[in-house]
Amino acid sequence: MILDEHLSAGERLPTESDMMERFNVGRSTIREAMKQLQAEHVVEIRHGTGTFVADRMGITRDPLGLEFAEQTKLATDLMEARLMIEPSVSGLAAERRTESDLEAIRQAEANMERAVASGESYDRLDTAFHIAIAASTHNSVLERMYFTIFEAMEANYQRTRCVRGSVDAAILYHAAILRAIEAGDKALAAQMTERHIRQTIADTEVGADAARTASTKGE
Repeated sequence: MILDEHLSAGERLPTESDMMERFNVGRSTIREAMKQLQAEHVVEIRHGTGTFVADRMGITRDPLGLEFAEQTKLATDLMEARLMIEPSVSGLAAERRTESDLEAIRQAEANMERAVASGESYDRLDTAFHIAIAASTHNSVLERMYFTIFEAMEANYQRTRCVRGSVDAAILYHAAILRAIEAGDKALAAQMTERHIRQTIADTEVGADAARTASTKGE
């Protein structure tokens, strides 16, 4: 029903009674189905309010099981994956982006700049910028994959935040990537993205070294 009727995230589903009648099943069947769909992050059950289509439907927390990966090298592995994938994604976005896609990327960039300038948390806004680029490819697999990768990278922001100049560099690269995508320049978008990721990798290594040094002093 959700797929056939193209229900969007946040839309309310019919009541239990309505679904019982529609699907000709009992209340217990509907409730078990809703529990299963909630576990699969297809619906969100809000007690006393109703059942709603979940945001990022079907993407469960940690779908790749990265919590069980080797944590000492997870950040490195994630950045390596980004370096292999992301330049091509930005290039594809430069080819396929629409005006509404560009507006979403511009807004994400502006939101991050404002947050940094006011000293607010910018982690999610940084993620939103990259996911907006992935959405501009109009490839649903890439968009969902990006969300998973950047969710797992949350701890990485803590490592780069203490590195002087890291955030400023990220903002400059974001602007350069945006300009290349606006211009439809596939090669430049890929090039700027690769430089951005390599800079982030370097900052991550500096941050990790600083964390190890602080830990050693604490001991």
